[in-house]
Amino acid sequence: MGPHHFLTWDGHFSLSTFHLFMSRIYVALDLETTGLNPEKDAIIELGAVRFRDGEILEKFSQVVNPGRPIPRAIQQMTGISQTEADAAPPLNRVTSAFRTFVGDAPVVGHNIAFDVDFLRANDLFNYNLQLDTFELALITLPGLSSYKLGRIAEHLGVSLENAHRAYDDAEASMHIFEAMRQKLLDVPTKTLEQIVRMGQIANWPLTIVFEEALKEQLRRGMGRRQVEKTPLDKGPLFRREQPLIPAEHPEPLDVDALAALLEPGGPFDAYFEHYEYREPQVAMLRAVADAFNHSRHLLIEAGTGTGKSLAYLIPALAWAVNTGQQVVVSSNTINLQDQLYHKDLPDLHAILPFDFKAAVMKGRSNYLCPRRLQKLMARPDLTPVEVSVLARILLWLPTTETGDVSELTLVNAAERAVWQRVCSDPHTCSSARCGMESSQPCYFYKARNRAEAAHLIIVNHALLLSDIATEGGVLPDYQHLIVDEAHHLENAATHALTASVDHASFVTKLRELAPVGGETPTAGLLADAITAVRRAGVPSDKADRITDYTRRLAAAIPALDMHIAEYMDALDRFLMQHFGRQYDNTLYDLRLRITKSVRVQPAWVDVEIIWDNLAYILNAFISDLDHLIKTLGDLGNYPMPEREDLEAELTAMWESVAEALAVGHELTLEPDDNAIYWVRRSKFNGSLTLNRAPLHVGGIIEEHIFRQKDTVVLTSATLRTANSFDYIRGRLNAFEVEELALESPFDYKRNALVYIPTDMPEPNRPDYQGKVEDAIIQLSLATQGRLMALFTSYAQLKNVAETLRPLLEEAGFTLFVQGEGGSRQQILAAFRETDRAVILGTRSFWEGVDVQGEALSALVITKLPFAVPNDPIISARSETFDSPFYQFSVPEAILNLRQGFGRLIRSTSDRGIAVLLDKRLLSKRYGRLFLESLPDVTLCKAPLADLADTAQRWLAGGGEAACPKRRIASHPPRHTDEPPPWLGGEGRLF
Repeated sequence: MGPHHFLTWDGHFSLSTFHLFMSRIYVALDLETTGLNPEKDAIIELGAVRFRDGEILEKFSQVVNPGRPIPRAIQQMTGISQTEADAAPPLNRVTSAFRTFVGDAPVVGHNIAFDVDFLRANDLFNYNLQLDTFELALITLPGLSSYKLGRIAEHLGVSLENAHRAYDDAEASMHIFEAMRQKLLDVPTKTLEQIVRMGQIANWPLTIVFEEALKEQLRRGMGRRQVEKTPLDKGPLFRREQPLIPAEHPEPLDVDALAALLEPGGPFDAYFEHYEYREPQVAMLRAVADAFNHSRHLLIEAGTGTGKSLAYLIPALAWAVNTGQQVVVSSNTINLQDQLYHKDLPDLHAILPFDFKAAVMKGRSNYLCPRRLQKLMARPDLTPVEVSVLARILLWLPTTETGDVSELTLVNAAERAVWQRVCSDPHTCSSARCGMESSQPCYFYKARNRAEAAHLIIVNHALLLSDIATEGGVLPDYQHLIVDEAHHLENAATHALTASVDHASFVTKLRELAPVGGETPTAGLLADAITAVRRAGVPSDKADRITDYTRRLAAAIPALDMHIAEYMDALDRFLMQHFGRQYDNTLYDLRLRITKSVRVQPAWVDVEIIWDNLAYILNAFISDLDHLIKTLGDLGNYPMPEREDLEAELTAMWESVAEALAVGHELTLEPDDNAIYWVRRSKFNGSLTLNRAPLHVGGIIEEHIFRQKDTVVLTSATLRTANSFDYIRGRLNAFEVEELALESPFDYKRNALVYIPTDMPEPNRPDYQGKVEDAIIQLSLATQGRLMALFTSYAQLKNVAETLRPLLEEAGFTLFVQGEGGSRQQILAAFRETDRAVILGTRSFWEGVDVQGEALSALVITKLPFAVPNDPIISARSETFDSPFYQFSVPEAILNLRQGFGRLIRSTSDRGIAVLLDKRLLSKRYGRLFLESLPDVTLCKAPLADLADTAQRWLAGGGEAACPKRRIASHPPRHTDEPPPWLGGEGRLF
């Protein structure tokens, strides 16, 4: 064996009957490196396999001396020690043999661009065709939970024993590449032809794979494999459902009979093996049923473990079945939607003494429009990204029943932009064009038809609020609404009503009119308009007018691009001057709220002047676009089947440009008093986004929800602050809404210990982070992992993770860090399955995390979760209060703390310790409000040095005696009989 491990291979690899694809030679390769940056990091191992038709021809495997230290984490991941690398040859002694090995063959690899970037940084393989198995897997294997190499190998039955060694990963890439090529032989011939045609237009690298599959089908005499079409009268989403018919004289709900379903010995007791009767659940069911009977609105805080979803679903379903009136249930998270639809409703279907239908409804942009898909596929100017997404959709279509984008994996903004061109669209997808009676029904209209026939419709807050913002048209008419996770309703409304404009997306949108330059547009919507007019035989005077408008619009796009860039550059210079040293940070996006005090600064004059020039061009552009739309609209008497589509798409474009003009004008010159404006600078690429959000949403919620609906139930585990609903009432204008607070059935006093170290420095002290790290290490050792630490700052999380990782790994713990190695759900799944594990997470881990049992026994909350005071929305809304901190910041932070604490105890048998590392709980007068907002826990205040022993005693089953003798009662008495001056007259915040 030579120094490069340059091997020949006499054996054969076979995937069943695998002698395929015209005998082309490929090279699968993989690298291991010291890091992720090809400009700064170095290669430490090369691995490659040269193969043809599933037969391995040669192997290449070589450790490389990087000439620098290898990070400990990389050594542990790869198994390549510093000693082994130091003894290996440097890269420049290996490149000649490696270049000869690969030659001019197409290179195959998983996320191959990463490897090729490192190789090109060393002047290797600048011209080889790159075939990415990650991209090919997205197309051929829709619906996988993960597209990492190991997960794909597992799915395809490919062995990968030594992951993160270059040769093993390269050979695995070869095997999965061949397995996916085999799958392409089962793709209908017409689909392969469509993908090949589009790929050739776009010069898409993977076209070669589909070409060879098509040739192999013909070589084998497989004939033209046909697409199996589902008739429109077959299948649940293709069959037209009859909408519910309201009863003329409905009877009120029998509240006692519904409550009896939950009694011991009742049907629920008989169905669930370990059923527990819960009085708070029954009380909530009665309250919801009564609200339906008497057309009342209701706020319900139901503590963790109440079983609130069943408590509102039972009366909601009974009401809908009894009256024929639909009930909409809105949640904030996908997790809750999945729980309701896939767990709770099937259980209720088996238990309840009546039949019902339920449907999930999403925003229309989640659904594929076949008509728009065909239109994009027919374009002569497709890009590689577009072809990649279109190929993904074509291979997914025969398997989907919903046409829901969540079944696809779109990995970046460019791919999501392609989806926006094929999804259901309110401007171009009318009921006549895409409805159930059309030749190509939108999946949106199929889903809406199902929803019209359902007794219960499950939506998310985003859809609920966007339906309100667009004055209906998405959801069927309804009068009864239940909002779960209602503490998110204000933020959801704010997000739904926020408008944003960024340079890249705006110009990309404009390029749909004319993607390429030239005096006369040759592609895009404007070229389509010219072509349609010519085909229809429109008289020359009208045709010339349309051609003139299209030419002027096409010519204006480059000018608009230039002036938008100048405007954004002016804003960027202003931000640089405003933020000073903070301007170049890469930890977080910069946000500057644009207020009156900003606009009077001398440097803002430059922004205004450049905006005036841009606004002039935008106004002229909008005027020409408006004239083009109206002129097309006057051609109804001519044979122009594309006219309606063109009008609709051009109108949508007009609205986008008009909104951008409005946002820019208001932000720069004339703000609306009821709006908030800010500029955001991306930490990734420095791009700017203009934003406008409503200052208040309570009035909108009051007008469109409380006043228009017969019954509205808002519920959550966290609606109260200072034991009062006043704060949430004020935020949502829920002034005439009844209220009910139900305590959790969990025994927090026995099962939850809250530990507050008395010697923690305050968060603004330089020694604070060191103490946080000490606490997490101590507690991890005491609890053998099973710990989650919650942070309010991603920067602090990263700093703590950097310090703790080597210490925890040396002690045999696995550290999971948000933002590293997968989504929240993937991290939680790995955490549950890993012994001695620790999670560090920020805001998304503060709620919606449900880890029951001993897998999560310790919770660390590093800091009270106050909102960032200079966040534009927080800053603007704070100014509407007389005492912003106590009336706004403290209540918001209390709700967030309660959500974070709720991660600890998730069932009656759970036992755990929560450590609160914020000294302000003890040193500030508002600290007691946070402590009083928690359930009736066992509370310990003691030095940090006592934490480990206390945790061990508590988790071993010790009661209050587990606390050091310096502990205090659960809720300390107030220092005076009178409330502090910053509280209201009765000791409340309001």
